[in-house]
Amino acid sequence: MFGFGKNSFLGIDIGTYSIKVLEVKIKGGRPTVTNYAWISLDDLKSGNQYSFSESWPVYLKKMLKEAKIESRNAYISIPAAGALITLVEFPNIAREDLDQAIKFEAHKYIPTSLDDVVLSWDVVSITNKDNLLKKFTQSAEKTPDNASANKIQVILVAAPKDKVEKYEEIIIEAGLKLKSVEIDSFSLVRSLVGNDQGNFLIVDIGSKICNMVLVEKGVVKVNRNIDAGGRDITQAIAKNFGVDEERALEMKISGQDIFGGKSPIMVPALNTVVQEIKRVLGDYYKNENGPQLDGIILSGGTAKLKGITDFFNNSLKIKTVIGDPFSRMIFDKKLEAKINLIKPQFAVSAGLALKGAEEFMRK
Repeated sequence: MFGFGKNSFLGIDIGTYSIKVLEVKIKGGRPTVTNYAWISLDDLKSGNQYSFSESWPVYLKKMLKEAKIESRNAYISIPAAGALITLVEFPNIAREDLDQAIKFEAHKYIPTSLDDVVLSWDVVSITNKDNLLKKFTQSAEKTPDNASANKIQVILVAAPKDKVEKYEEIIIEAGLKLKSVEIDSFSLVRSLVGNDQGNFLIVDIGSKICNMVLVEKGVVKVNRNIDAGGRDITQAIAKNFGVDEERALEMKISGQDIFGGKSPIMVPALNTVVQEIKRVLGDYYKNENGPQLDGIILSGGTAKLKGITDFFNNSLKIKTVIGDPFSRMIFDKKLEAKINLIKPQFAVSAGLALKGAEEFMRK
């Protein structure tokens, strides 16, 4: 009623095994980290009165209360796995016909009825732009003679409607105000790449899924998901060292270099990720004279595994770094030690909170 929290935003990332919330406020005209919360759902699967999915709003509400998070403006993501992100190219076409053409084209990529999905699109590039912009303001009969060379590249995004509605319900049941729902790949790009004018591959290794996002000048060009994640890596460590998974997890986050030593361990999941990266880059950069990758950006909890950047550097001969989703925000230096610990896991929630901040500052 009184407008509290209008300049503060929550990025909420609900993963397979955890919920992560980041609160960002605008202070001095800049996005500022003011609070965060994180809860593992792994221990909540059994022995509680709620089903796993039903527990999400319950524990989200509990997190907000215990962390004393004030904002109620919620930006939430849904996993890219199960959604569609693809680039579609169209010949020169009148603006008023583009929407219909996109819906027609979407049928080729979406096996179900369009009534069952939430569909969105955005023009990401226009070749021979001057003529094409004229085309957008003229009728088809007034198209320039060389209009056949004009092309529009559109990014098409679709997500199952029932999944979107499920995430919307979580926010409402938690007593929050839903501001936006987006696929987590775009959140990753916003926090890890932003407006950087380069070509990067984001490799976000979650608990079960590895999400790969190829980005050129801030625009998503390819999105691929594979079944390989941190759980598989923990199991590989346990097998190689003959320990249980709890001890393997401790080794994984302790700072021990599992890739070092005289006999480096075998991690099939990481080898699977490397092979898929090669496939993605090989398919996209078929022309050797075309633009090449500037680097790989790692995120997710596995990015904290000591030696992992060297592993990717050596395997792919491509510069690999751990992403910093907080580089586009400011925060109290007293929090720096804690922020450094959570950076890789908060890339999605940081990107979501930044979306709210950017929308507010554009007003």
